[in-house]
Amino acid sequence: MKAYLGIDWGGSFFKAGIIDSRGKLLKKEIVYSPHLKEKDNFFKKIKELLQKFSVYSLKGIGIGAPGIVNIPKGFIYYLPNISGWENYPLREKLHRLTNLPVYVDNDANLFALAELRLGIAKGKSRVIFLTLGTGLGGAVAFDGEILKGETSCGELGHIPITIDGRKCSCGARGCIETFVGATYLIDRYRRLKKKKKDTQVREIFKRALQGEKEALVVWKEFSQSLGRFLAGMVNIFNPQMIVLGGGVAGAFTLFKPLLWQVITHQAMWPYLKQLKIVRGRLKDAGIIGAGILVKENLKRRRGG
Repeated sequence: MKAYLGIDWGGSFFKAGIIDSRGKLLKKEIVYSPHLKEKDNFFKKIKELLQKFSVYSLKGIGIGAPGIVNIPKGFIYYLPNISGWENYPLREKLHRLTNLPVYVDNDANLFALAELRLGIAKGKSRVIFLTLGTGLGGAVAFDGEILKGETSCGELGHIPITIDGRKCSCGARGCIETFVGATYLIDRYRRLKKKKKDTQVREIFKRALQGEKEALVVWKEFSQSLGRFLAGMVNIFNPQMIVLGGGVAGAFTLFKPLLWQVITHQAMWPYLKQLKIVRGRLKDAGIIGAGILVKENLKRRRGG
């Protein structure tokens, strides 16, 4: 049976899994380590996974990297939230280590690929995908395919929406990520509460449901900022669907009504006729998308 190793890479962890030719997740491992940012530890963990998964006939490895990638070369330019990987030939190094075909793409692109092929966006032609987490990842499907340049493209989170503003992890200022990323939401909540103690986004969500004033302010500002941004994306791409994933999307039921209200107020009305805003359907879309990336690239290599 053909199988592929898919890796969804985060800052201090990665999720890995074995995907079969139908896109089904057969086995899953979550690797947590504060030292994964170091290359030697990263590759050591991958070798350990390959040994653990040796019962499967692996045909290749797919990796969703949280940053700017040269897709044809599998070359990392940089990862905004993980230092030390600048200008790094990940595909080449990992291929030498494993002797398997390796394919690298942006993590948001792979979330989108999984939802487009097997998830809630299956059969759709034009879709905007957002991953709402520590930052804001994004991808766009047009004519049923993920839009890509030589680089990973689709860095929607780093579209500036104000001339000046908070400094973003990418080095610029005023990016939409600095208004809707989890880091911003937590910082905003702490300032409103005048507390230094850290909290989690899910806790801010729970407190908003309980009617806490400060938590409601955070989600109102979030909805307004994200809504204005998405209205612009709607006017550009005329999507049939907007798919939201990531940890912050867990508060979808809370922020969706105001988000939709802002979009319908700001976007041009003909573009709203088919539009739906939904949460992603697949639990492990990043892993599944990485597996599909390998499968589809190997198929192209065979000329099929």
